Amino acid sequence: MGTGSRPGRRAPAVVGRPAALWIVSPVWDSLLFIGAPLVAIAAFLPLRGWFSSQQIAVFLLAFFTFGHHLPGFLRAYGDRDLFRRFRWRFLAAPPAVFATALWFDSRELHGLLIFVAAWDIWHVLMQHYGFLRIYDAKAGATSRGLSRLDLAMALTWYVGLIAASPDYRHGLMSRAYAAGVPVIPPTAFEWLLAALAAGVVTMTLLYAGVHLKRWRDGAPVSLRKLTGMLVFVGATYYLYVYLDDFLVGFTVWSAFHCIQYYGIVWVFNCRRVRAGASMAGFARKLFRPSPGLATLYMTLIFAYGSINFGAGLVPDELLRRLLLGFVVTSSVLHYYFDGFIWRVREPEVGRPLQIRSQPGLRASVSAYSRKWQPLALGLLLAALGVLEVVSPPDTLAATSALADISPRLGDARFDHARALAARGRYAEAAAEFGAAAERMPDPAAALNNRGSALLEAGQPQAAADAYRAALQAARTRRGDSRFESASPLLPGASAGRSVRSAEIRNHLGDALARLGERNAAIEEFERALALDPYYVEARVNLGATLAEAGRFEDGLRHLEAAVRMAPEFGGARLNLAALLARQGDWQGALGHYQRALASPEPAERRVAAAAIAEIRAMRGF
Repeated sequence: MGTGSRPGRRAPAVVGRPAALWIVSPVWDSLLFIGAPLVAIAAFLPLRGWFSSQQIAVFLLAFFTFGHHLPGFLRAYGDRDLFRRFRWRFLAAPPAVFATALWFDSRELHGLLIFVAAWDIWHVLMQHYGFLRIYDAKAGATSRGLSRLDLAMALTWYVGLIAASPDYRHGLMSRAYAAGVPVIPPTAFEWLLAALAAGVVTMTLLYAGVHLKRWRDGAPVSLRKLTGMLVFVGATYYLYVYLDDFLVGFTVWSAFHCIQYYGIVWVFNCRRVRAGASMAGFARKLFRPSPGLATLYMTLIFAYGSINFGAGLVPDELLRRLLLGFVVTSSVLHYYFDGFIWRVREPEVGRPLQIRSQPGLRASVSAYSRKWQPLALGLLLAALGVLEVVSPPDTLAATSALADISPRLGDARFDHARALAARGRYAEAAAEFGAAAERMPDPAAALNNRGSALLEAGQPQAAADAYRAALQAARTRRGDSRFESASPLLPGASAGRSVRSAEIRNHLGDALARLGERNAAIEEFERALALDPYYVEARVNLGATLAEAGRFEDGLRHLEAAVRMAPEFGGARLNLAALLARQGDWQGALGHYQRALASPEPAERRVAAAAIAEIRAMRGF
């Protein structure tokens, strides 16, 4: 037998060979895909020893959760074959989504936030499901029934763990209720939780039984898939339910989702370039196996993530809203694009992942998705907007139900307290803020709000005590409260409940002034300004209190400075006008009262109008 005819060297003998059981290799798959949750936990949880929860959340949400959108966009716009197939989706979707985000924001509607949150859950679940199918396909287990079982198992466990997490479910339900979704009675919700728990147990037994039978029958069973499922469920339970800091748990969980995505996009595109696929010039140069290019790839991701990081630091309100609109747009596009560019069943996706194409396994929903999915998503979003307009949320009923469902959750009690305060029920609000403070890792904001509720309830001494407790809590806080994310990527309406020490001192000064302790109040206002020289409200309070103490020149100086810093702040002009009138400068007072008529606050406009009428009647102006 000649050397050229030896078995195994001819092409036909290689075609039927099973694909490699790993996407890259045992080591890299363990780090990037199967074991990514454990890598993220080991890498990021120790940061709690050096940074606050808010700082960790801001970093991970920006440079991981938001940054990981970029690799998908590099594939969408850098793969010429893919771009040709879906050109109109890639071109039309960005401006349409951005305009929608700005429209919802301009009308202060919440439907888009719950839409993004729900889609995020589905998107994350489908990425996990995709890895399960990849490893099963590599093992030769490609039946449609097994695929559906994997999806049912992943969906049941993930939804069940979200429901079991008081923080996560509170955040989602808060957004849903804010969007006008009817409030679920607490009893009905308890029944729903019990049904989910029963579903998790039933599905787990079925899943284990099916795979045990396949193993006994000699059918392919992927241990890599089963390990990935076990690690995913275990890490989700640990970070969502067991860990005592959900803010950190959620963002660390998001980080491992991103690590998986970084890895699969890098491997996929490198193999596409190596196979000679039609790639844009930059993508062709970037996606080549090289430590330097891999470093550049991660640098670009982190640079993109800085957009989300910087959105919270921008002082201009319009620019900040535009940046947050961009953040929402990026998130929606990421979910939308990934829904059709990563179908493992399609040969264009399977080949670079070394999965053999199976007859009849091409996605059956492609035609539907291409024609009707954008319309269906648009109609769903429009329905959410209409729902909130025609059925305005009852915030008090919603927060009461959420507090009943999770009485030990500080955020639930905090939100209910704010709703009570908004209705003028200050004594009840003060009690709820106190209960929230006992249940929150950073109670300073709850104690500060308790003080404000007590002040409104006519209890300045109790308010001063609450403010002092808030100051003590703020002193023991780790990290800087300025680092608080307002990102829509979090499952809740806000990242945390923090307050600045300058704000607490200003409020304490107000309470002391009402108690007649003017010198002590002046000291607190000065301390607030030492912390933040541009804190206009504290400067106004200082100027007014100095004037009340007979130090007219000092008071005038601070009030004039406040007006220069914030010409639109009606409170500053009203206090300055009152002091000028007290000193006999009626023309100066009248001018500031007239400017205060442009205040956005109705109460300030009423005070200004009454003062103007009085001056004109008395002085004949």
